[in-house]
Amino acid sequence: MAIEEWLADRDGRDTLSLGGKKVVNVLVRAPQFATYSSAREVAERADVNVSTVVRTAQQLGFAGWQELREELRAVYLGKVAAGNGTTTTEPTEATQLFRQDSANIAALATESNLAAIRAIAGAIKRSRRTLVITSGVGAAPAQVLGTLGTIYGHDIQLSFGHPTTQAIEVNSLGETDCLIVINVWRLTRTLRGLTRMGRERGATVCVLTDLRSSRLADDATHLIVSPIEGIDGSVSVTAMVAAVQAVLGELRDADSNHAAGLVQKVWNDLDLMDDRD
Repeated sequence: MAIEEWLADRDGRDTLSLGGKKVVNVLVRAPQFATYSSAREVAERADVNVSTVVRTAQQLGFAGWQELREELRAVYLGKVAAGNGTTTTEPTEATQLFRQDSANIAALATESNLAAIRAIAGAIKRSRRTLVITSGVGAAPAQVLGTLGTIYGHDIQLSFGHPTTQAIEVNSLGETDCLIVINVWRLTRTLRGLTRMGRERGATVCVLTDLRSSRLADDATHLIVSPIEGIDGSVSVTAMVAAVQAVLGELRDADSNHAAGLVQKVWNDLDLMDDRD
């Protein structure tokens, strides 16, 4: 059963307030997110207050948000399991993913995100060096930022290794440095502690995550919030990569073009590229 059909059958759906309809829209459009989120996180995504989320759950016949979330999870997992047993062709799933990624990227273009993107680019330009820390699939957008940012002439170092090594690297940061933290989906204690350490060391802390209410936001100087919803229970980092590309776009200037040209010359001098037709 589709999430929208399940909700449509609930008593009280037709009399929801505007805020309640916003909450339902989150449940329909981002069910994976809703199945593990708190009422506060859903409220933030729906742009309503927490009490509206609770009232909406009650109006739909549940005791509160936790009860709604539990049943939503059961319906959602059932939908995913049913989808895994179908003969849906690969192009169809690819089309669905393209549509979801397009929606995720479009959702990035908020005033707060655009301001943060410009601010993060400015912080990288001013910093002595930039350290990027992440875990899991966050390595994908981090690698893009580190590789292209370095080509543009900035000292950007990546730290994906063991937490003990990450701790040493973050501990070496100072007031002239920038720390970029990329978190996808579940937040680890390690990443939370390292982010706080970066702020305590005086670095400019820039966070890219999927929740404005993320605990990382407490220590962030600049915050970009990116959707990560995929299809069939998957996570997509396409929008996060797009956010990183936007930061890189803000880094482009005459100096970065000159630096990129020098890198190309070094590659050519070392004959690293196969330029044969």
